[in-house]
Amino acid sequence: MKKWRAYERLVALLTSEEYDEKEFTVIPNAKITGYISKIKRQIDVLVEYRFDSDLTKRIIIDAKNKRRPIDVKEVEAFEGLMRDVNARRGFLICTNGYSKAALRRSQEHIGIRLIEEKNIETLDLNSWNPCLDHKCKKGLVLWDATPGIFHNGIVTVNSIGKCDECGKFHIWCWGCGNKKFLITEDEWQCDCKGLWFYITTIEPDDENEYKSEGNYLILVFANATWEILDRRPL
Repeated sequence: MKKWRAYERLVALLTSEEYDEKEFTVIPNAKITGYISKIKRQIDVLVEYRFDSDLTKRIIIDAKNKRRPIDVKEVEAFEGLMRDVNARRGFLICTNGYSKAALRRSQEHIGIRLIEEKNIETLDLNSWNPCLDHKCKKGLVLWDATPGIFHNGIVTVNSIGKCDECGKFHIWCWGCGNKKFLITEDEWQCDCKGLWFYITTIEPDDENEYKSEGNYLILVFANATWEILDRRPL
């Protein structure tokens, strides 16, 4: 694995450990359509509100694995990316420091952090799984939430995550050990045959003015009630 890719995955893992999994979803290698540019923008790590499109909670993170300190131009380019994807907060993560001008230019809504390249050696990819879609050759799944399903006094635990290459949702049932990926609009019931099933659907993000869409992972119960487990913007 190339060092820059390992560095991005390290930053994604550390980010997932930092944010509350019940409220936030962490999306490595995210793709978002820019509101200004109207083209897909690549985000090394995206932190989103898990249940809807609350853009006040959107955070983007850029992992800079460089041999030199980052400078003011890179801060300005990152600020432009933030405006395009309407992120209210952003972090530049770098391996070899930053100039004083870059730090001054960052101001309050951009943070700069130092994670040295040597920390890549601590990256344990055993907690990740290869993407279950055989068409996705290089993707790994970051499991960033373990929601419990409460039914008749019994708790069933699942892990949910997203592939850092193709972005597909993955579900891991702890009861039977079964794992499944779901495509953009799909449905699946685990072999446990619980009184629920999972669907993925593309829905408009009505909570903001930009007329964007999100891909939602939804848990549906036999009594027709449902709850959002995860989402990723499109």
